[in-house]
Amino acid sequence: MAKCLWVVLTALVAYALWLFQPVKIMAVHKEYGAATVLVENFPIWPWWQEAWFNSHQADLEKRYGIPVSRRDGSWSIFFMGWQGGYRKDSVTDKDSDLLCFNDMNTDVNCILKEPLLWVSRNAYGEVNYR
Repeated sequence: MAKCLWVVLTALVAYALWLFQPVKIMAVHKEYGAATVLVENFPIWPWWQEAWFNSHQADLEKRYGIPVSRRDGSWSIFFMGWQGGYRKDSVTDKDSDLLCFNDMNTDVNCILKEPLLWVSRNAYGEVNYR
């Protein structure tokens, strides 16, 4: 019984350590009115993602210059999972799951689509999380 309890406790501690890893921002790609942020260790639960964004919004603006507002004050930020690096789009159906960035001067400018969070503000100042 003590051995089983020890295994469960160890697993819970390992899971907790994994959950509380800091979010790593690997890259930021900006376009007019929108930004895509590539991240590792992003929170799992939607309420935690929103809390993370709210507590790091000032840092995102200061370090990365996001959000990038449109003329009407609206903006969007897309948080995508980082899949270990950029890939080349072979322009075939097998690469339909890639998201490519035109702001890079290379043909290795795509990532696998792994949407995690979309934060947007409309022209009226309402912020939405999806």
